[in-house]
Amino acid sequence: MQALRKKYVLMGVVLALVVTVLSACGGESKGETKGEAKEEKKAETRIVSTINGDVEIPAEPKRIVALYYHHLLFAFDMKPVGANLTWWGGSPFLKDLESDGIIDVGGPPSLEKVAELDPDLIIMNSNNTEDYDQFAKIAPSVLIPYNPDNSAYDDAKLLADILGKPDAGEQLLTRFEEKAKAAREKLHQKVDENAKVAIIRIEGKGSQFSIFGYNYGRGGWSVYKGLNLKMPARIEKELNDQKAQFVPQLSIELLPEYVADADYILVSNEGEGMDAITNSETWKTISAVKNNKAIELDGKQYFYFDPISIEAQLDLITNLLLENS
Repeated sequence: MQALRKKYVLMGVVLALVVTVLSACGGESKGETKGEAKEEKKAETRIVSTINGDVEIPAEPKRIVALYYHHLLFAFDMKPVGANLTWWGGSPFLKDLESDGIIDVGGPPSLEKVAELDPDLIIMNSNNTEDYDQFAKIAPSVLIPYNPDNSAYDDAKLLADILGKPDAGEQLLTRFEEKAKAAREKLHQKVDENAKVAIIRIEGKGSQFSIFGYNYGRGGWSVYKGLNLKMPARIEKELNDQKAQFVPQLSIELLPEYVADADYILVSNEGEGMDAITNSETWKTISAVKNNKAIELDGKQYFYFDPISIEAQLDLITNLLLENS
């Protein structure tokens, strides 16, 4: 009798182990091997290396909150459930996308609003460094450090890799380059391919100005990287000397020196436009001004620096150059 009792106990233990194994496998289908089940489970998440160490994220996130970079998600045809629209929102070329059911989590972003959205991935940049640990408690969080040397397309490639879409970033750049080639063909024979274009902003009630390169919005990428037009020599030297793409608060008396060889001057109106200096003798002495080649840009259209806005800016600038040539 004792031997029989031991036999039943042993059978009961074996049965319990079998049930436990089946439960751990998530109820495999009959034709599914244990190895296949494990591979399927692994495919649900990915490990990405970040500045904060390895982070396990969903292989296909469905509820992304973008504290930054939501404009890149739009370019990938991905829609976040929430984003910091307070700080980055405003591009007229993203307006319809931003208003399509996306919750503004604020700037600085609200932990409570983010948590309410039940995200499965949070994307952020250096602005959120101090709050990273708190957001990481809500959902897997990836911080992409701000790098002033990165273009919008460099950032797109980084984010695409994180999201497991390695070709998406490169495809954006390829699309822009194809569009830029078509724009250059439109300008052919009307605008000299070696024409020099200055991009500036008026400041200090007309007492100062800023200069911009190709990597700081204001249409610079479209002008210098898309249309392949040149910078005036003095502007190029200043940007190189400063190792920057933006130099502000230059005395307006120096403007003729900076744009002496400019064929066109693009003035980004961000509160102050050409009317602030139109009547000044300094402005009247500039060659491009005398030739009616000074063009004012609506700052609201040209401030932003994301793939969708850049493509739209390329079209606008191409048409402006045609109209003023």
